[in-house]
Amino acid sequence: MSVRPCFGAVVPDKDDYQLDRNIKINRTAELRLHSDGPFSLDAGWRCLWPIRDQFGRDTCVAFGTIAAVELLRARELDLPPERLSEQFLHEQMLSHFPLTRAEHDSMPNGGSLLRQAWQVIENNGLVDANKVPYRPSAHGISPSGPAASQDVTTAAGRQRFSCLSYGRVGQMKETDDPRTAFFSSGDEIALTLLNFLKDGYPVVIGIPLFLHPSGLTNWTLPSALAQGRVYCPYDNGAPALEGPLFDGHVVCLTGFIPDPDENLGGWFTFRNSWGTDFASRSLGNACPASASGRGNGIMSATHVNEYCWEYLVPGPARDEPVATASAPMS
Repeated sequence: MSVRPCFGAVVPDKDDYQLDRNIKINRTAELRLHSDGPFSLDAGWRCLWPIRDQFGRDTCVAFGTIAAVELLRARELDLPPERLSEQFLHEQMLSHFPLTRAEHDSMPNGGSLLRQAWQVIENNGLVDANKVPYRPSAHGISPSGPAASQDVTTAAGRQRFSCLSYGRVGQMKETDDPRTAFFSSGDEIALTLLNFLKDGYPVVIGIPLFLHPSGLTNWTLPSALAQGRVYCPYDNGAPALEGPLFDGHVVCLTGFIPDPDENLGGWFTFRNSWGTDFASRSLGNACPASASGRGNGIMSATHVNEYCWEYLVPGPARDEPVATASAPMS
């Protein structure tokens, strides 16, 4: 197996996340997610939409966001998905909308946020991959290529996209865009994200890693790499896992599989960006229903509801400049 596990996401606000994990959610009614049956937004495009590969780079935020935009556009236009540039998005996130000094200080190993991706797609736009090809041999989280030419930035300005919703765990701070939605882990974020999917919008989520006694994570255990099912500690049959950690992964949610035996009622399907060797073995009886195929996977509704720390829902292309908050001040 030649999967190259790689991540690149970090918790948006470590202090807020730690406080939020200690908040007990009291519900007046049991939370259960409902769907008339399994559905997948990429079902009609899967054979026309090759799985991408980060090639070991910490660029999952760019890959997850590009996947959502490509799928949304394909569904809107009823055409095969475009091939947009993760490299351009990653570079623009780091150079035009960098993290604040305080955020850098709390992220010693580096990383990026979906907030940065939101700012780029809405303000700077995206370009086709042939204009700015991916650089698989680059290393680290830092910018890895020359500044975009004027022709490229002009082309990107013609492909800007709206944001239907962006949210994160925690409380609003001065540096937050006022349109940010805030939520608590364990509340009803899984229901919110399922409703976006039901409305036809792919959802990008950031979610933490968990550590296994072997030193591997819940994403890099052999069963996860082979089958595509990623466990959290609350899942039935989950291995011993410690966490959550402050490092994480970003994927694009594409559908839902109802399952009465899952604690909240089902499994989210997602598109990963580790090539087609991820989830290369059939899940068979290990899964309540078929997953999304090679390169894709599933995680429980409980996993998403308890641990999602950031989400982004890209919207349709926009024609006019948007008034949005600038990059946070350091």
